[in-house]
Amino acid sequence: MNADLEATLDELGPGYRAVVGRLCAAATVEPRAERLRGQAPWRQGPALWWPRAGYLVAASLFAAIALSIFLQPTRPAAIPAAARVYTVAYAPDEAALKELVASQRADGSWDNDFLTRQNAAALRGVAVARVPYRKAVRYLKAKGLSPLTDAELRARGAFAAQYR
Repeated sequence: MNADLEATLDELGPGYRAVVGRLCAAATVEPRAERLRGQAPWRQGPALWWPRAGYLVAASLFAAIALSIFLQPTRPAAIPAAARVYTVAYAPDEAALKELVASQRADGSWDNDFLTRQNAAALRGVAVARVPYRKAVRYLKAKGLSPLTDAELRARGAFAAQYR
């Protein structure tokens, strides 16, 4: 300690000098890891070997997840129902149009604006789907959007066909 701190301790009294003495003594305790150097890691206590085990567990989990990703089949046998919602607009047959009309919400939208723009473009020009098309266009105009153009719809269909 410097002279200023010594003078402050003299002014405070003898009780404070004992507290400062205990605090200074605590800083000089030798670390436990140095006393146990050379012993096996499991004998040093869990505080010293546990972080290494944590790294091993994390690395094995990462390897398991990476293997599960890389070992998945690249092309599924059939398109799942959740993905079919996004590709039904590319099939111009009557069953696909019925499915589009049946999945339309009361406000004229589908699950999201991406699907609404796409499905509205698929319904454009179909005589039996005039009312659902107009509901979809009304919904899109309220949100400041418009249906896809025919070229955009064809481009999305071509892109989706690459991954079937």
